[in-house]
Amino acid sequence: MLLSPDNFIKRERASIDGISTSWIDAGRGETVVALHGIPTSSALFEPLIPCLKNYRVIAPDLLGQGQTEIPATGPLDHAAYARHLDAFMQKVPPRSFHLIVHDLGGVLGIEWAADNAERVRSLVILSTTITGSFRVSVLIYAANLIFGREMLRRALPRTLKRGGKLDDSLMASWAAPWTRRRLLRGLDHFARHQLRRLRSKLDRLRCPTLLIWGEQDDIFPLAHARAIMRHLTQAKLATIPQCGHWSAIDATEEVGNLIAQFLSFGTTEISG
Repeated sequence: MLLSPDNFIKRERASIDGISTSWIDAGRGETVVALHGIPTSSALFEPLIPCLKNYRVIAPDLLGQGQTEIPATGPLDHAAYARHLDAFMQKVPPRSFHLIVHDLGGVLGIEWAADNAERVRSLVILSTTITGSFRVSVLIYAANLIFGREMLRRALPRTLKRGGKLDDSLMASWAAPWTRRRLLRGLDHFARHQLRRLRSKLDRLRCPTLLIWGEQDDIFPLAHARAIMRHLTQAKLATIPQCGHWSAIDATEEVGNLIAQFLSFGTTEISG
């Protein structure tokens, strides 16, 4: 799957919590909100939009990522991300929607869903964590602080397991915000105390939940999915062979079909 920032996808922009915020708004029907992680943007979900043609897909660029403004001053830590996300959720999506989360979008989005359970009709979780990851600490934070964002740009394609390609300009745009200064403004996104608080809230989530995981995920291996399922006992798990951390790119058709099936039938058995 070739992703390019030049692909035409309808975008909206507004001031959210004083920050110029960009988001995808595509299609009609029941609303699906999709939250990306680090270091990507809402473009991560573009390949899935054709599979979700019967839905309205809203996918924001999180704080200082994609086409959303990077505030000139102040922290860009977990609390800042969470505050911006909550402001977006209060202003843009309708009262009730389905939620798809990935990576940091999972850490933020699952906690938001637990705090606002009455608004979330169902939850799809793609490769995230509730227990932390040494690999994230090394790849995203420590290595980037030492070697700079060029290291990150070069590492991005290695998460793909099926030989797919990422457009060079897209990789550059994903890596661009992650300067050393930016990282130092927020290093606690996957901090233990954040994840401990998240775990303490998981029993509030009763909505139908589907986990979709690449069997070759190098960032959050399958053990992370099983940890989530121990807390969300209603959740079902679908695994995809020869698929890594970015399943929406690696295995677009499989992921898209699984999500569409789940959204249509909810609690019915998911194959995979």
